[in-house]
Amino acid sequence: MRRCFGMLLLALTALGQDPRPTGVFRARGPPRRNLRAGGGNGATENAVALGLLWLAGHQDDDGRWDCDGFQKHDLQDDRCDGAGAAGHDIGVTGLAVLAFLGAGHTDHGSAHSWNVLRALRFLVASQSEDGCFGPKGHAQFMYGHAIATLAICEALAMTRDRYRKPAEDGVAFLLRAQNPGAGWRYVPRGGDSDTDVTAWCVAALRSGRLAGLDVPDRAFVDALAWIDKATDPAGRAGYTSVGTPASRTEAMARRFPAAKTESLTAAGIFTRILCGQDPRATEWIRRGAALCAAKPPVWNPDDGSIDMYYWYWGSLALFHAGGPRQWGEWNDRMRDALLSGQHPRGSGSRSGSWDPIDAWGLESGGRVYSTALMTMCLEVYYRYDRAFLCPPPPPSPPGNR
Repeated sequence: MRRCFGMLLLALTALGQDPRPTGVFRARGPPRRNLRAGGGNGATENAVALGLLWLAGHQDDDGRWDCDGFQKHDLQDDRCDGAGAAGHDIGVTGLAVLAFLGAGHTDHGSAHSWNVLRALRFLVASQSEDGCFGPKGHAQFMYGHAIATLAICEALAMTRDRYRKPAEDGVAFLLRAQNPGAGWRYVPRGGDSDTDVTAWCVAALRSGRLAGLDVPDRAFVDALAWIDKATDPAGRAGYTSVGTPASRTEAMARRFPAAKTESLTAAGIFTRILCGQDPRATEWIRRGAALCAAKPPVWNPDDGSIDMYYWYWGSLALFHAGGPRQWGEWNDRMRDALLSGQHPRGSGSRSGSWDPIDAWGLESGGRVYSTALMTMCLEVYYRYDRAFLCPPPPPSPPGNR
């Protein structure tokens, strides 16, 4: 009954005038979107628009994106391939919502408002009384919960008042699930932490704080302690400890060698920034950024180097922590890879999507995952306001100049 009332309230409040996003999300509004200053251009914006159109065309009536059954929306003789694994609907729906929010679309006043509203309604309806988004039966449900909480918190931050209760409950679940003095993994307070789950949880908590929710400093201090523990002196982050590679099945590990990615390092860098570390003054961030810059994106389906998960975190990390040269070179390669990998307009049911041809896309997320993640990657220029997230140092007093 409480969730039904909450869904009705969301529908009614969405009819009001939506304020423009402020703070760290202020750059998402078209008036403040300075593409060329960040490294974007008309081609990247067209790719974002096309990616969102594909997502909009593959959304179920109840608001979710069906990870393994999205093809039901295609014509019988032109069906997409690339189904993901069942059980990831919460996670991929959260990613799709984040892609729309990242381009400035909320549940009111934009071309995709109805898509956003339905998706947020679905996520709210999926939340249990303890605050968890989605069922806990899936072994990796913490990913889905963290991503859904991130989406709800961003929606709250961009609409000021709506979604407060589900955001508060989602954040509270994350805080209860954190390992004392460390991060998160698959089991709430299970004693084990990993860099991947921790990165999504920290992103959700930071967005919750930016939306005005009460998130204690201790959560970020403990998460940072875990990232420190998992990072070697060269700046490379491990998965469950120093030196451990990203999670892969044996087959995926052979096909996508760990040496070709720095996904954990990139996720660790951005987690450090979200926890408050200054990228200009933190040696591990600088060293990690150099490692990522040395492995830029390349669209080569044959050599095992495509890692969309890495490209997403790497673009965020280098946009906010890389020097002008590091970011410029990464951005050039990232733009080339993503624009060449997207199915162009006019290519039937696949138009605007990216094939799920990396380790996580093939085994878990499928085409919805890859398309949402790569759309967000091309929103990096305005996804988080750079000056707000990493403000420049204050000027020195006159006597110290």
